[in-house]
Amino acid sequence: MNQYYKISNGGEINKINYFNPLFGCFEDMCSCSMGLFFPFCLFGRIYEKAEFGSCLMGCTKYFSLQMIISFFFTSMIYSVEWDMLLSKESKFLNDINHCNTNTTCKINYANFNKTRCIVDNSTVICDCLREPLHNHCDFTNSLPNTLENMSVYILLISIINTFTICTALGLFLGHYRKKISHKYNILYNSRYNFLIHFLPCTNQCALCQEYNTLTLIDSVIQVHPPVHVKF
Repeated sequence: MNQYYKISNGGEINKINYFNPLFGCFEDMCSCSMGLFFPFCLFGRIYEKAEFGSCLMGCTKYFSLQMIISFFFTSMIYSVEWDMLLSKESKFLNDINHCNTNTTCKINYANFNKTRCIVDNSTVICDCLREPLHNHCDFTNSLPNTLENMSVYILLISIINTFTICTALGLFLGHYRKKISHKYNILYNSRYNFLIHFLPCTNQCALCQEYNTLTLIDSVIQVHPPVHVKF
């Protein structure tokens, strides 16, 4: 039998079942804290209680989904930082190291700074550093604007990253919430299942709700084991 029967206050059997109250998770602080700090672990326990597979498999699915998305967008953020900042610094350092082989190469930085990136006869500098130092000086002068633009790009990528993770979790966890509803004949709504896991403020509460409901199912089934009818 793939459903359980919730006993109502009147003692009658109601075949349409319901999830526990959404904010009833605060009644069980153990599952509540696990959902808050380790949601993938709580989903693993839900996965196992619903007999979809092992707890480790459930944890791995949840964790892998977040890791793949986060890795993709973290790579994009690093790419922006490299193109706008780190690559220019790295190029200048490589040019400096290349010129270090010349022991007579000396730079009058104070005089160079006074010329505002203009290399003239008063600037004591070796030939191999004239162009790199000029480019680096231009880069330093434009650094505030560069950092501002880079911050905007990183902020946009982070917002898209958050939205993508929320959407993926809404679809993924909403799918398993629907499977639990089908298995135990629980009243559900597909759009609500997605939305409740899409919103970060309710996702953890929804996981606690599902875990507490499955715990109740276990206790009901133990007290009222399913009766198999033979035809």
